Amino acid sequence: MSNSWDKYFSHYSDWDDAHCFNVRLELKFEDEIKRLGYVEYVDSDDVMYLGDNKISNINLIKCKTYIKNENEILLSLEVPYDWSIDTDWEDKALVLLGISDEWVIDSCVEDK
Repeated sequence: MSNSWDKYFSHYSDWDDAHCFNVRLELKFEDEIKRLGYVEYVDSDDVMYLGDNKISNINLIKCKTYIKNENEILLSLEVPYDWSIDTDWEDKALVLLGISDEWVIDSCVEDK
């Protein structure tokens, strides 16, 4: 079985090192995320949490893994250089990744 990110990484080839694509997902869809090939990233020395359980250092998240807290799941992926040109790039990226709209709390491209 192919992994969720295979189509995404084969569709794009030139990556923007200054940005990342972050997707926050509802925790109840963790099994679906695992079926897509992602595994939980666990390294308590590297992951820092704020008081409200938000992840404060997303640069430590590795592609093909997710970080889970008591409220949500976070995926962080490389972003191609042309992400800002296409107005519905995020929607297209989610489709390439096999992520259903109903799982997503929000998604955005952020500075690393």
